[in-house]
Amino acid sequence: MRRIRRLARANETEVDEFIERLKGERVSKRRLDSALKALFREIMPFFDCTKCAACCKEAYVVLETHDIARLAEALDMKRSVFRESYVGRNEDRDICLNRRPCPFLKRNLCTLYPWRPDSCREYPFSLAVDSTEKLDNLGANYLVCPVVFHALERLRAEWPLR
Repeated sequence: MRRIRRLARANETEVDEFIERLKGERVSKRRLDSALKALFREIMPFFDCTKCAACCKEAYVVLETHDIARLAEALDMKRSVFRESYVGRNEDRDICLNRRPCPFLKRNLCTLYPWRPDSCREYPFSLAVDSTEKLDNLGANYLVCPVVFHALERLRAEWPLR
């Protein structure tokens, strides 16, 4: 993981340039989504998320109303109390958990795993849905998730852009 993080930081400028070229070439959403999903599916079996948990430590956990209800119920709290205790907004104004790392993470495991938010259930595959609209988010997650790192490295190698 340290090696991947070091490589990600070293390649960050090139990846940002690749992301900007993807935006400039107006790559088909369907083509990019399909490529990312295939790469994620291929790469995921080589990683044990519980050994890393970087997404839980560094990324914002975005919440929907039903996620808040599910988590509050799991903690036997009123939704209003859960919101006061755990909910805030990130710099993009998304509703999310109000702190990082995730307050429900213990020893790289989610203590509320059966009740976890949809954004956690779907990560990183959520980045491969409407991906052309999430290119900046994809680039940011390159520094967080080893699966995203490897997928973007493969994409850069396989998709030579102008």
